[in-house]
Amino acid sequence: MNGEGNGNAQHWDAYPPGAYAPPAGYAPPPSHAPTPSYGPPPGYGPPSAYGPPSAYGPPPGYGPAQAYGPPPVYGAPGGWPMAPASWPHGPRRPGVATAAAVLGFVTGGLTALVSLIILFGVVGGTDEPSLVLMLLGFPCAVAVIAGAAVLMSRGAPHLLFGAALASVGVLALVGLVAMTTLYGDDLGAMTMLVVLALPLPVLTAVFARQPAVRGWAAAG
Repeated sequence: MNGEGNGNAQHWDAYPPGAYAPPAGYAPPPSHAPTPSYGPPPGYGPPSAYGPPSAYGPPPGYGPAQAYGPPPVYGAPGGWPMAPASWPHGPRRPGVATAAAVLGFVTGGLTALVSLIILFGVVGGTDEPSLVLMLLGFPCAVAVIAGAAVLMSRGAPHLLFGAALASVGVLALVGLVAMTTLYGDDLGAMTMLVVLALPLPVLTAVFARQPAVRGWAAAG
């Protein structure tokens, strides 16, 4: 018993605790290094101090704004100055003047045609006073046509206006005489002729007397 116990004691003494050699190929685990402190990434510097914002100016290439002034005066091409219109409404003939002249030509032409027909009747032996008075339409027709031509040439509208009034006067005289000398169908036919012929010279006189017509003709 003692021998066995001594043997165990010697064996234990030969390999004390902690004296075992590690097996071949065994390496101790690496020791843990201290965790590195976190800092800014490489190349990152401290933020720059904020200063006052830079003053904004016009974009490059732009000059100072021009002061506004009156628009340039446009003239005729080639540097020629434009001749000012003498009439306030421009150099063109106003429409009312054209209408007056056209009415004058129409009135004069129809009056001359009717007077020519009546002339044939008077030459054929008709001596009715109202028909004879209708022959006064010839000089009125000539004067109205001449006045319209003068107005178309930017002349004074006085001749056209006077001739139209004379035509109205002749028609009124014919109507009065017809009412005293004619009866029945003859009176009705003459009255109808006067009523149909009266509006043209009246309109011609009204248009020829318009201020625009007189102003345009006077400025010529």
